[in-house]
Amino acid sequence: MIKKAAVINDLSGFGKCSLTATISILSVMGIQPCPMPTAVLTNQTGYKNHYCIDLTNELCHFEEMWSINGEHFDGIYSGFFSDRKQVDIVFDFIKSFRKQDTLVLVDPVMGDNGKLYSIYSNECCKKICSLAKSADIITPNLTELCILTGTDFDELMLKCEERDFLERICDIAKRAVSHSSQKVVVTGIKSGGFLINATLSDNDFSFTKSKCYGGSFSGTGDIFASIIFTSLLNGENLVSATEKATRFIEKATEDTVKEPYDRNDGINFEKFLYQLHG
Repeated sequence: MIKKAAVINDLSGFGKCSLTATISILSVMGIQPCPMPTAVLTNQTGYKNHYCIDLTNELCHFEEMWSINGEHFDGIYSGFFSDRKQVDIVFDFIKSFRKQDTLVLVDPVMGDNGKLYSIYSNECCKKICSLAKSADIITPNLTELCILTGTDFDELMLKCEERDFLERICDIAKRAVSHSSQKVVVTGIKSGGFLINATLSDNDFSFTKSKCYGGSFSGTGDIFASIIFTSLLNGENLVSATEKATRFIEKATEDTVKEPYDRNDGINFEKFLYQLHG
């Protein structure tokens, strides 16, 4: 039987991110995505103009109807929240649908480049940090790792050119682990002209390195987490899953920068989706 995954994230008309990316990736990799949209946006918030329809008051109906219908999930993946109340709702959702073998991935979407996203308050971030502690795997970027662990991002970045920079990040990642079986992948670390993803599993670290093409792009974190999540559901190990996600984004980004681009539009991942099949 095809495995099912509840994917809890926003749906943006433009930006090639969140549910648009996740549904595509899960589907091509043989997992049935069951979307639970936290908000519907005309385009992701990085654009100069956007409109957001908050769905906080509708989320409870997903848990209610799916429970009545007897649905079950092999995995649960949460991303963007448009309101702090949504985090509590997702806590309850996970408690209701999580079984012993259910994989729970929390992408603790809170900020980037050392700053919180404007939509988030400190109270909301505290709730997201609590949710992250309950996950089997978390996929923070460096900013979010600092938020999770109470680390000063600016102070950390002063050390970015030092030889032990990655070791410092590893030490911080260990502090983010809330239980013995939890795994952490820290994404998009810029060091030595490369992008590096650091993987922590069973207290062992590994690194995957890729070339930098352009700057940061909308949706790459969602694509990365989706590939990690689906690969694990398909029985791959975390190191292999991270390598797959890294190479996929590297290839799509390299293709994107061949023509004039706006980083808000995301990367040309669609033409490479076939490479994830099977």
